Amino acid sequence: MIDKSEEYDLLSPWLGTGLFLSTGTKWRSRRKLLTPAFHFSILDEFIPVFQEQSNVLVSKLQSLVREPWVDVVPLTTACTLDIICREY
Repeated sequence: MIDKSEEYDLLSPWLGTGLFLSTGTKWRSRRKLLTPAFHFSILDEFIPVFQEQSNVLVSKLQSLVREPWVDVVPLTTACTLDIICREY
């Protein structure tokens, strides 16, 4: 059985006992359910979207290259949401 480090215990109030924090039998059963959704053949369909949105993110970052510092969290969050919410 895989034991998670103590840092994972700090996350449990926010993340509950999903796949990320579960262990043993609970982890195996949840992983078995989710694995088909993330098989490489399915993810291949998303490559054009990943590329397109990565290019958008790079453009935004390039426009900020002269800034003394950049908070990338809103930019990466927007990129992630654009990928997830993409209509097909």
